[in-house]
Order: sequence, then C-alpha cells, then structure tokens
Amino acid sequence: MKENELRKIISMVCDGYTDSVIAAIEEDSIKYFPITIAVWHFIVELREKNIIYDACNVFDDRIIDRIYREIGNYIGR
Repeated sequence: MKENELRKIISMVCDGYTDSVIAAIEEDSIKYFPITIAVWHFIVELREKNIIYDACNVFDDRIIDRIYREIGNYIGR
C-alpha cells in the first residue's frame, strides 16, 4: 500500500519517470525529497485510518508546487 501511494504522488507529477524517482527516493529520500516523503507518509497514515484523500485534495498549491520542484530538480540533474 505504501509504495502504491508513492507511485500515485509521483505519477501526478511525472508519469514517465515514476520508477526512476521511486528508486531515488528509496536510496536517499531525505536529501532530495523531504516534502514528497512527508506528503507520502501523511497520505498513507490517512489511508490506514480509512480516510481516503489524495495529495491534491489535502494539501494547498504551495506544497504541491514543492513536490513538483523536488521531482523536477531530480530529473533535471
């Protein structure tokens, strides 16, 4: 379930690079993806309590933009 939620968040931003970004998050998550990891953990925690939302419904645009920026910076490297 956890990886499935992460996959949803990543594919919201960049569908073609999902597997590469997930591999990078698994290797060194905190260094390059702190906001993405925090959002992922929060969404998983909600799901575990049977509260069904996705990141776009829970977080405001500034947080979503930070996720885009983190992933974009990684892909741009």
